[in-house]
Amino acid sequence: MPVSLSDLLVSYLVPSSQPKIRYFHGRGKTVPELEWLTVDCFAPVLVATVFREQDETVLGELRDMLRTVMVSLACTSVVIQHRYDGKADNELVCGELPELPVAEEDGLRYKLDFQRGQNLGFFADMAEGRRWIRGRAEGKKVLNLFSFTCSFSVAALAGGAESVVNIDLSDAALTLGKQNHALNGFQDARVHYLPHNIFRSWKKLHSLGRYDIIVIDPPSAQKGSFMVEKDYPKVLRKLHKLLAHDAEILACVNAPWLDYAWLENCVAENLPGAERIARLPGTAGFDEAEEPALKTLHYRYRRPVELDQA
Repeated sequence: MPVSLSDLLVSYLVPSSQPKIRYFHGRGKTVPELEWLTVDCFAPVLVATVFREQDETVLGELRDMLRTVMVSLACTSVVIQHRYDGKADNELVCGELPELPVAEEDGLRYKLDFQRGQNLGFFADMAEGRRWIRGRAEGKKVLNLFSFTCSFSVAALAGGAESVVNIDLSDAALTLGKQNHALNGFQDARVHYLPHNIFRSWKKLHSLGRYDIIVIDPPSAQKGSFMVEKDYPKVLRKLHKLLAHDAEILACVNAPWLDYAWLENCVAENLPGAERIARLPGTAGFDEAEEPALKTLHYRYRRPVELDQA
């Protein structure tokens, strides 16, 4: 007798003793039958994302199960996002969306947008990265490359950063980023929002000063703007003009087809003076059967003497 969806999910969708957003991470391949499904809890909204078309019997079982567990997870509404065949349609299964849906993490709030398409505006898998920067940002000048909705910036300011520069090609994402800052009381902080193509903005970034911390968290494959294997080395080769003499870098890649060795070699070949310190741990709930899709590496940077003499 085949195992039902409910049987496979039942042990995951229960209240957790530790704070987390991702309750089931099918994309981590720990449950091969459910690689097409993730479940996130943005209380009071429970969100399931379906990455491959399913027949109505399976979807009906999924809807019933989410309705059954939502109260125990402190939720009053259920959304299923159908993300396949080039679409991202949000289905409100039950309840109502709050007027201001947010993700909450470590006392900070990040606005969710259920109208923006496949991304709600917040990536829960980067929680350890936000904790990393919050823990070392005090008094620092931070550059947030490919900033999207500026969650790294919010975390840096919560950690006492002196200033943050956010740059992203999407003006809409930066607008949501400004709202995230205001949500957390940082609307008057020293923050720049640059809706620019990074590859055409090196002079502007340099004019705003050298940075004590740089975060590199690009899209892996965004046609016309960034392709990771071709463009990541280009970014790294420019950083020596932006980094302070003694600085830190968080180098990130979210690409299942690339491994940690690729990222480490890329930094070693293109950024002299960068010393790998550690891999950041995975975020709670994002269990992986193999090497994770998201790689995050902490580097210490000390400017080579020959660069100062050039």
